[in-house]
Amino acid sequence: MIRLVATGLWICFVTVLSSYAATLWQTQTAPESEVDKLFGGLKSMQTSIISVPVVVAGAVQGYVLAQFTFTMNANTLGRMSVKPDVFLLDAAFRAIYSGDAAALRGSRKQDLQALTAAIKSRVNERFGSALVEDVLIEQYNYMPKDEVRNGANPMKPKPPSTFKR
Repeated sequence: MIRLVATGLWICFVTVLSSYAATLWQTQTAPESEVDKLFGGLKSMQTSIISVPVVVAGAVQGYVLAQFTFTMNANTLGRMSVKPDVFLLDAAFRAIYSGDAAALRGSRKQDLQALTAAIKSRVNERFGSALVEDVLIEQYNYMPKDEVRNGANPMKPKPPSTFKR
């Protein structure tokens, strides 16, 4: 009988102790991570790839394929009801479309620093405050019109060879 009472008291003691330990563990604040120290609570978000036509003399000469990553304050980004990447894509499309066609086609070097600064300033101007910290270029390519889809003379499949026995 004493063994049964001692076992019951032991089970109650372990249950109370584990509940107390779990409560303490849940209420502790997490120490600031090394990443938060380095980047100050910034979060990056990647946009989808956009295709911007390059128009010269009223005709499409090719397309610029671009993808961007931007950084914002993580708290601000979490509170936003609208995805900020749509504003960034709109600003990027406008900046690339209104850019110099000769530079886009590769005949002249393009100022990518000015492009990202223009995108950042347009987005922040649209938001009404400096929400976007930085704009980074993930991908940036030019594709001539003749290489788009079937214009690049894709390899035709070879007919199956016939064997004679």
